[in-house]
Amino acid sequence: MFLIPLLLAVAPQTTPPPAPPKIDCGDADHKAFDFWIGDWDVYSGSTKVARSRIEKIVGCAISETFDRTIGLGGKPVDYHGRSISAYVPADKGWRQFYTDNSGTAATLTGGIADGAMVFLSRNGPVTNRMTVKPNPDGSVTQRGELSTDDGKTWKPAYDFTYRKRVAT
Repeated sequence: MFLIPLLLAVAPQTTPPPAPPKIDCGDADHKAFDFWIGDWDVYSGSTKVARSRIEKIVGCAISETFDRTIGLGGKPVDYHGRSISAYVPADKGWRQFYTDNSGTAATLTGGIADGAMVFLSRNGPVTNRMTVKPNPDGSVTQRGELSTDDGKTWKPAYDFTYRKRVAT
């Protein structure tokens, strides 16, 4: 019973570590993906297939909540995905962690190339490439591609157009 107060009385006093330096979320690297922020209707061709909300969250990170209701061939689906993307100064690049309601999880890495955010991930022999690019009309295109030969050739996986939601 007397041991705890005794230990506290003789425990060395330590100085807490200094707070990490504040990050400037306004620099070009941290703002490179801001074009994706918004509340979007997502289309495959002319068919609205999903809704996506992309917002700034903790610090400079960007979060997407993706809810898809129409799948291949116009069939109803109940698909939900969530990602968190952030610029990592030590890597001079971006990372995204993605997970969905099927239990899939992926870590993607990348950065800006030719005005688009390009992420890559690897799952066994398959390399996934996701390209997110702003369009002159204010929409955003997101394309997914797969490669089984280390990126020598690519096959399309999906092609979405994000259009700003109109308040109803």
